[in-house]
Amino acid sequence: MLITVLFIVGIIGNGYHHILLGKLRKTSRTGEYNVKYVAPRGGLFEYVATPHYLFELLTWLGIAFASENLNVFLVFVSMSSYLSGRSVAQNQWNRKTFSEKEWPSTRRNLIPALF
Repeated sequence: MLITVLFIVGIIGNGYHHILLGKLRKTSRTGEYNVKYVAPRGGLFEYVATPHYLFELLTWLGIAFASENLNVFLVFVSMSSYLSGRSVAQNQWNRKTFSEKEWPSTRRNLIPALF
């Protein structure tokens, strides 16, 4: 049961944050794409640079526990390493691109209040 909840929370959280990112791409009424970068808002974007990565990792962890297979746990570890590095790079880019008001320096990379 807990494994299923972990997987479902991961899928829903990842999808929700991708929807938030997708909404940044279009202008309000014209349907044309924005050419200006906009700092993401809402959900866990208020706390971390890449909440969609966090939820993707929760999904992989749920899959790993459900499969009970060492190879899938190794995939989870590999994805954790890769996405952690990407989250650091994304947060650095956001800090360079946006003002302190748009992107506070207190925002973490991947895990709220930790990393």
